[in-house]
Amino acid sequence: MKKNLSLSVAFLALLFSISIATEAQQYKLQQSTGIMGMKSETTIYVKGMRKRTESAGMMGISTPTTIEQCDLQRTIKLNDKKKLYYIEPFAKEEVIDEDVKAPVVKNKPVTQPVTTTQQGGVIHMWYSITDTGERKKMNGFTARHIWTSQKIKPSPEACTMKDSIIIKTDGWYIDLPQFNCPVRYTASSTSANTTSKPECKDRYVTHRSGKGKLGFPLTETRTIIMGNGEGKTTEFTTDLETLEFTSLKLDSLLFEIPEGYTQTMDEAELQDKINARDMMEQYKKNNQDKDNNIATEEKKTGIIRIGVFEPSGDDQVQGSGLQQYLAGVLTSGKIEAVSIGSEEDIAKYSCDYTLFTKFTKIKQVNKVGGLLKAIKNTDPNAASSFTIEALLTLKNVADGSTKLEQPLSGKYEGKVDEAARKALDEGGRLVLKGIK
Repeated sequence: MKKNLSLSVAFLALLFSISIATEAQQYKLQQSTGIMGMKSETTIYVKGMRKRTESAGMMGISTPTTIEQCDLQRTIKLNDKKKLYYIEPFAKEEVIDEDVKAPVVKNKPVTQPVTTTQQGGVIHMWYSITDTGERKKMNGFTARHIWTSQKIKPSPEACTMKDSIIIKTDGWYIDLPQFNCPVRYTASSTSANTTSKPECKDRYVTHRSGKGKLGFPLTETRTIIMGNGEGKTTEFTTDLETLEFTSLKLDSLLFEIPEGYTQTMDEAELQDKINARDMMEQYKKNNQDKDNNIATEEKKTGIIRIGVFEPSGDDQVQGSGLQQYLAGVLTSGKIEAVSIGSEEDIAKYSCDYTLFTKFTKIKQVNKVGGLLKAIKNTDPNAASSFTIEALLTLKNVADGSTKLEQPLSGKYEGKVDEAARKALDEGGRLVLKGIK
C-alpha cells in the first residue's frame, strides 16, 4: 500500500514538473527597434512553433499584427481596426549550399508544366553566416554572436521586388525550446521595396555559405543598403534590443485567426493611409527634441527632472554628444532629463536629481572566443567591439544624498561613440528603474 502510494506521489510530481516545464517554454518579450532616431516597441509571444508579434508602430503609423504558424508554414497578418486578415504562405525557395560540392548529375529533359499564371522572374540571394565563437549569458540563455551578410538581386522580370538589397547584421541569438521555426532566407513582402502580387510568382534561389546558425534574436544591428543595380541609392541602420523577457502561460487563441475577422486577398488593404507630411513633421520633432533636449525653465506639475552632466573619464568619446544622447534616453513618461553644466543650471531648470557618468574603461576588443580573428572570418564591414566600464551616480538635489550608484560593464558593438551610446542605453534604463 505504502509502495503504491509512493509511486503515485512520484508520478504526480513528475506530471507537475512536466507541466511547469511546458509552461516555462512559453515566452513574452518586449523589444525595441530604432531607426533614424526613432524607436518603436514590439511585444512578442512565443508558444511552441508559433509566434505572435504586436508592434506599436512608428510616428503614428500602425503595423499589422503578425502570427507565424511555423507548423502550417504560413504567416497570418491582422488589421484589428478593420477586422481583416491576410494569409501569406512561406515562400518556396531553392537553397544551394556553396560549401558543399554538388554531385555530378546527368542531364535529363525537363518538361515544363502548362500554366496560365504569370511566372515572374528569379530572385537570387547570396547568404553568408559567420559564428564569431563568442558566447555570453543573456536572459538565462547562452547567446551566440553571429554575423550575417545578404545580397538580394532580382532579375528584370521579377514582380515582387525591383531593386537590389544588401543586408549586414551583427547580433546575439539564442535557442528557444520547442520554437524551431525554420530560417527563411527570402525577402518578405513587407520589405522596403517589395510588393505583393498574387497573380505573379517569382522563383527564389538562395546561395548559402559559412558555418553557424541564427536562432531567436535578442540584439541586432542591421545595415540595409538599397540600390537600383548600378549603385547605392539608400542606406540606413536599425537597432534591435530586448527590454523584457518573461516566461508565462499563454492562451493558444493568441496564435489563431480571431473570430469575426474577414479574409482579404489583397495585403495592401491591411495598411492604413499614410500622410507623408505628418510623418516628416513628426520625424523632425522627434529628432529636434532628442538632439537639442531643450527643457523649459518652468517644470510642469508631477514631472521629475534629471540634470545630466557631461560624461567624463575618457577622451576617446565625444562627451557633449553622449550627454545629449543620455538625456534623451532618460526622458520617459513623467521623467524629463536636460543637459546641464553647472550648479546654476540645476537651479535654473528645477532639477530633482543630477546624474554623473564616469567611464573607467573603454578598450577595443581584439580577440574573438579567446583567439585572434582569422583573416578569412573577419568581416571588414562588421562593427568593432569595445569593453566598457562606467559608473552612473544619481544624486538627490534636495539633500545631496546619493540615490543610486549604478555600475556598468559589458561588451558593446560599433565604433567607439556608437558602442558608448549602447552602454548608456543600458545604463539609462537601469537608472530609470532605480527612480521608479
